Amino acid sequence: MPREIGIDELRNFLDQTVEITNRPECEEVMKNVLELTKEQLYLGFQAESSPDGKRWPALKNPRRPPRNQNNKPLLDTYKLQKSVTEDAEDHVEGVSNQGLTLGTYVEYAGVHQDGSTKKNIPQRKFLGFSEIVQELATDDVASSVIKQIDNL
Repeated sequence: MPREIGIDELRNFLDQTVEITNRPECEEVMKNVLELTKEQLYLGFQAESSPDGKRWPALKNPRRPPRNQNNKPLLDTYKLQKSVTEDAEDHVEGVSNQGLTLGTYVEYAGVHQDGSTKKNIPQRKFLGFSEIVQELATDDVASSVIKQIDNL
């Protein structure tokens, strides 16, 4: 059976809906997205590919023992991979209701992420969001916002 509501009640509901839409409380969703992102980035290092699936350029020179006997780019010491995917020394990570931060303070990270013509280092993008992560984040944030509006 329909229920009548007054203009003030409708205005209040719409104001709250706008507030939830602009500032959703999605910290748990962001934690899940962060963990999935780290898993996907780890897999990218192992597959020698960027988050969008593009293969990294191969190493020009094979590594000498005992370093990186598989000759995978960016895995000589595993420092860069660990700094992105684990709670390592140079790891940067944070979560809020509306977003997340993931990165590294490793000094050579930017050169590999962006490449350098000056140093003749090809771009090997290792940070970013895979399509899987983007789809999950979109669906989960939307579901969370809908639940928050339903609870008004």
